[in-house]
Amino acid sequence: MMDFLLAVENSGFSMFLKQSSTGYVAILAFHTVGLAFLVGVSVIFALRILGVTPGIPLKPLQGFFPLMWVGLSINLLTGSLMLTEYPSDYFVDFSFYMKLSCVILALVMLRKTQALVYGEGVDPDTAAESGEVQLRVRIMLCAWVIAIWGGRVTAYSIPTKYQTLAALLIFLTIALFIIRFIGRKIGLIGAPTQAHRSGS
Repeated sequence: MMDFLLAVENSGFSMFLKQSSTGYVAILAFHTVGLAFLVGVSVIFALRILGVTPGIPLKPLQGFFPLMWVGLSINLLTGSLMLTEYPSDYFVDFSFYMKLSCVILALVMLRKTQALVYGEGVDPDTAAESGEVQLRVRIMLCAWVIAIWGGRVTAYSIPTKYQTLAALLIFLTIALFIIRFIGRKIGLIGAPTQAHRSGS
């Protein structure tokens, strides 16, 4: 197995990524765009269900879900390309496997939540208040945080991994506070109107 990984690592394409900053940056840029589509939309969906942004109607959010799957496709492609750069390091790093596991968990929770909220004959706003849906989106958010951390710290030393995780959690806490503060100021976050509840 290691011989195969080393062969990939020493392949022409892998050497191109190592030696060409332009090529790697281009792939990383597309990977970031895909991540923004995938995680961004799912986080907005989760925050709406948790009541952080009740001013956003749930029903129209369903129209943004195709963007998530476009983002996932982009990430699968670009992630595979970046993996060829140092596969012998990635495949022996526990944070790499943690990242993949959390991505899968987040996607499973997302799909199950979609089915519960947007099922046939189901009112999205009513379904969003159920304990099962609330639990699933909390699990999904935690999984995304760990997955992003895992992707960020792959191949770092163990102390650096934990330091980066702490910094990420602090950043997310501050970002959530700022979002709530600005949202209340501009009227995006507040009590949902009857029109929002009806999805109009």
